[in-house]
Amino acid sequence: MHDVPDKVSEVISDMDRNFDSRIGGAVIDNYSTLAPVGYVGFRWATQIDPVWNAYLLALVLSLADEIERTRISESDEKVFSYRYRPLPSDGLFSQESWKQFQEKTRTLAEAEGFVVAADISDFYSRIYHHRLENSLRDVDRAGGITRQIMKVLGKLSGNTSYGLPVGGPAARILSELVLNRVDKLLLTERATNNFCRYADDYRFFVPDMESAYSAIGFLSEKLLRNEGLSLQKTKTRIMTSAEYLSTLDPPEAVRGSAARFLGLHLHYDPYSATADDDYENLKNKIEEFDILALLRAEMDKGRIHTALTRRLVSSLSYLDPVPRRQAALSLLENLETLVPVTPQVMVSLRGTMDHIDDSEFSEQVSARLRGMISDSHFIAKIDLNLAYMIRVLSGHKSTENEQLLISLFDASHGFSTGPAPIIQRDIVLTLARWRTNYWLSDLKNYIATMHPWVRRSFMVASYTLGDEGSHWRQANKPNANTLDLVVRDWAASKFQDINWEVPA
Repeated sequence: MHDVPDKVSEVISDMDRNFDSRIGGAVIDNYSTLAPVGYVGFRWATQIDPVWNAYLLALVLSLADEIERTRISESDEKVFSYRYRPLPSDGLFSQESWKQFQEKTRTLAEAEGFVVAADISDFYSRIYHHRLENSLRDVDRAGGITRQIMKVLGKLSGNTSYGLPVGGPAARILSELVLNRVDKLLLTERATNNFCRYADDYRFFVPDMESAYSAIGFLSEKLLRNEGLSLQKTKTRIMTSAEYLSTLDPPEAVRGSAARFLGLHLHYDPYSATADDDYENLKNKIEEFDILALLRAEMDKGRIHTALTRRLVSSLSYLDPVPRRQAALSLLENLETLVPVTPQVMVSLRGTMDHIDDSEFSEQVSARLRGMISDSHFIAKIDLNLAYMIRVLSGHKSTENEQLLISLFDASHGFSTGPAPIIQRDIVLTLARWRTNYWLSDLKNYIATMHPWVRRSFMVASYTLGDEGSHWRQANKPNANTLDLVVRDWAASKFQDINWEVPA
């Protein structure tokens, strides 16, 4: 999509022009799986076919300004999450909103006796489409875009009447619109008008216990009656202000401390026009901290602070090669402790392998991961974790890695009874990168019955097969105005460069 944005835009425009015919008989390819939360929790996460994901986002963004205008004003400092503020270098949303939420709740807690913390249960998966549609029609009087959004969501949910795909910016904007009516109702009641919200987390600031119970009751009643939502019983708490303040980071954190590091703005856009300067500025900020010591202190606890550790692991890419290698080995030795941040750990390991170009180190990492996968280690039993582990292995070509990936292709992944398309797709691309043509040649005999994402990855891989791949493409031509056609032409262009490697 970065290489040929105009061609992808043409596909999306064609989808819009011919929406009814495209959506009518279409199956929107997607894959849903368990995503770990903390040490023992899970949520449902969905990956959507890229072009439909982009189209859904385009529809939502066409209403995003109006959605933002209908929300409680950002200047009122009530609702902090996903404030729509698109900037080329910062993405779609304000990057400082979580920090602002924390600081505002500190100020309000200092002025009141009690704080109520409340969290909506299974928020995204329980959003009712009919209620969302009503809210969308408030900002889309013509109703055309609303109809298209609801058609796409209906396809993604298997034509059930509830649920948003978790994780993307489109769902975040829509979820904020859903809660906007409740937010405004909270302003009408004395017991609830002193509140802040970030995503599905509410905070109320009240003078006494009676007001605290009133706030919980009013919020619960409005959520259930108006939106069909409820609060998580285990996460709804009444605290004294002193107790709540003790859970926040100190307002003036000590230089070099973990609290100070949590407040660091780490956003970096490699596609920005000022990417090089941004990278150096961020690296200079990180040099104020002893990243290895902070990371070691977290791992020594046994149970990590997830947000802090996620940031520490992500920041390892700014270290020099020697300390970066040392940190990566520490990650490798503490994978069980680091379970809540497994994806970030795997991304860091792969980045370190690519950066330091040390075959001994790469084999050490690969051997550890191969052992975990072969032994059905509990971390590798989660197919999302396994997908990240495979991407690490794809960075080191070896006979052992090749044989493991081949054995995994048709295996059952995670807790399902079959293979995951996201894993099969990545295995095809990796083995194409390694020119494992004996296996790819055999796979072409079975590829027609596989998931569309796997078939699309084989379209790229087929260019490694020479005439054999050319004959296969002649017999399997993509339809016009589809992402498959864009991918085929993109791959054909890339393979003109003999030094180009299949991304994996």
